[in-house]
Amino acid sequence: MQNNKSDLDDGNLDFVDQNDTKLSNTFSLFHTKEEDVLDSDPEVILEPIHSESYDLSYTCLLIPRFPAHQLKGDLVEYLSQWLQQICISYGWRLEFTTVNPEYFQWGVRVNPSVAPSQFMHTIRNETSKFILSNFGRIAQENLSNDFWAPGHLVVLGIRPHPNEMIVQYIRLMRRQQGLYTL
Repeated sequence: MQNNKSDLDDGNLDFVDQNDTKLSNTFSLFHTKEEDVLDSDPEVILEPIHSESYDLSYTCLLIPRFPAHQLKGDLVEYLSQWLQQICISYGWRLEFTTVNPEYFQWGVRVNPSVAPSQFMHTIRNETSKFILSNFGRIAQENLSNDFWAPGHLVVLGIRPHPNEMIVQYIRLMRRQQGLYTL
């Protein structure tokens, strides 16, 4: 097999056998152009990879630290917008949001490399910053930097939590805070 000097001079490292022109259409170990791949075998079908097929879906829930801090008024609109902005910033896909006076629930798709604790930590920190910096009354009553009650509810899949599960979760969190007794 001989190297064609002009191929080597221009940086193209394809090896060409002058006796066999068929080898010039094969793939080089060092250099392959997209056109070569597409033209080489008509039976090879390249399909784009959809990242959604590899994402994991979660339905999440947070409740305010204080029962008196209900999610009402402007806070409802802003909370959904802020969460959308956070998800776009981190490359996550927000599927739905539900803002109830007692809880905030949403569905999100994330890459499998992102642990639920990681995205929940980010979401609770970022939304807390937004809420406490834009709603002065709440910031005055909450001495911590976290608007949300300790803990969170995360379930695999994009399906809103059943009402009974939400009620039990809120009751459990309030009991852990020392606000309710069962």
